Amino acid sequence: MAILQGWDIIDFTGINEKLAPHLIADSQAEDAMNVFSSIAGRLTKRPGQSKLNATQIGTGVLGLHGYYYGEGLTSRKLLAVFNNGNAYYWTGGKNPTFSQIKTGLSTKHPVLFATCVNYCVAMNGKDPPWKYDGETVSNLQNAPSTGRCPVLFHEQLFCIVDDDTVQWSDSFLPEVWEDAFVWTFDKGDGDKLTGLFLYGNTLLVSKSRSIFQLSGTDIDNFRSKKVESNFGVAGPRAGIVVDPCFYYINTHGIFRFDGLQSVNIIDPPDSRGLPGLPVTWSNVNKNYLHNAVAGYNKAYNCLWFHVPYNTSTINDLILVYDLKTGAWWKYDKINASCMIDFDDGTSVKTYTGSANSGYVIEQNVGFNDMGEAIKAYWLGKSFGADSPARLKKVKRVFVIDVKSLNDCVFNYRLDNKSKYTTPTSATDTNDVRKYQISSGICRYFQPKLTHEVVDKDFAVSGLRVMYKPKKEK
Repeated sequence: MAILQGWDIIDFTGINEKLAPHLIADSQAEDAMNVFSSIAGRLTKRPGQSKLNATQIGTGVLGLHGYYYGEGLTSRKLLAVFNNGNAYYWTGGKNPTFSQIKTGLSTKHPVLFATCVNYCVAMNGKDPPWKYDGETVSNLQNAPSTGRCPVLFHEQLFCIVDDDTVQWSDSFLPEVWEDAFVWTFDKGDGDKLTGLFLYGNTLLVSKSRSIFQLSGTDIDNFRSKKVESNFGVAGPRAGIVVDPCFYYINTHGIFRFDGLQSVNIIDPPDSRGLPGLPVTWSNVNKNYLHNAVAGYNKAYNCLWFHVPYNTSTINDLILVYDLKTGAWWKYDKINASCMIDFDDGTSVKTYTGSANSGYVIEQNVGFNDMGEAIKAYWLGKSFGADSPARLKKVKRVFVIDVKSLNDCVFNYRLDNKSKYTTPTSATDTNDVRKYQISSGICRYFQPKLTHEVVDKDFAVSGLRVMYKPKKEK
């Protein structure tokens, strides 16, 4: 008589599309959405989101910036530019609202900011660059009219001025621009500059197919070196530095640059044995990657790569990369055009600007998506034991919940059938649910966990599947 055996899942280490579902590790998922594992051995639903402004402004957000210019909470301002052509700051307080500070801006072009000594500056490549000191707005005198992607580098304000050229101001003088303070990058190569990113004591200058590193402190000792010849950054917000690496989105994947080389982390070489999401990436809408956003969610130590999926023209999928474990996850229903952290004096909050509504959205809040339930699921490995040729009879499944948190729904399917079965638990004792599996003869057994309850979280710390091996046939 065959002995009852057990298959245990005691950890959750993300999605892996690099292998067939029956070959992935026991702890990996064939697919998942809106779940995450920030603590080893615990699967939870991603945190929720909430609208900051109660009343919609325009139909999209073109830029966000946290401006800190003095002492006290009143010297911290969250700035936002909406696609109605106006810029605002968030007042906070008892009756918070967005207070208008500038009108007449482009309703289409993304706005990026940089904080200088006495004010912050804003550029979009279309309108005259402007500055804000916390009280008044005025034009940034003498700045290039086509300037975009402003960055303060060694106290000089840098910006992109055309397809191949970067220009910068005098030190500590953002309104003094000399004709000699320009640098061209592979002029005439048919490519276009896409972004500027501070990287340690250097400045990374990206095109869509290459990356340059500018080192030095001023015109007398600046040196430029091409550090990546094959892959560039898709857009002005498609790269982010989290020391010691620069992470960026390109049409060929998501890359990590460590100062020496770029590695595609979403589809790593097979020899590395690392998980990836090549199937998902193949369905990303590459025609609109210039709008992609790379952000860092500090609360969970993970990177959020916002990209357009399938036929979408806005960012409607987040590819989540756990910096501690290297695991990949996926989120949806967070349609972001930009993403920043803002320290309001009491806590650091993560905000996204909506790509398709006039709201600034606070992330990592509660367990709902602006009042709607978060639809979450985790689809595990297709378990075939030592051999898929051998039939198995699955007898029981145990789902181990985390104490005091809500239960998810357990489903399963046999032999990769399209239909899932949702059994009723026979017992639920001490946070362990036991399920009796009827007609459980199969070659493959695949568990699935789902949760779709508004304002409720869930957490699972493991599963155990009890089965008996049968004959090969």
